[in-house]
Amino acid sequence: MNDLDRPRGDMWEVGLWVDSLKVNGNDLYLNYQVFNQAIVIPETIDAIRALTGIEKDAKTSINKTNNAMGILQGTPYYKTKIVSN
Repeated sequence: MNDLDRPRGDMWEVGLWVDSLKVNGNDLYLNYQVFNQAIVIPETIDAIRALTGIEKDAKTSINKTNNAMGILQGTPYYKTKIVSN
């Protein structure tokens, strides 16, 4: 996260470690990382906007929060070829 110029190296997104994916029959095994504040802080900001009426449209509020905090949504940091066994 420091490479993305994040203060203190914070990771606000939910990280899915692609290199850890494994498929065994109908079972998928994976590792992901969720920083405890990654969900709470952005959702709280959006809730405050909704409760105060500052922003009535959820998607607009989420986009504002994501842009203000530098949250990447749906953008992989790197691409890895996934191979199932």
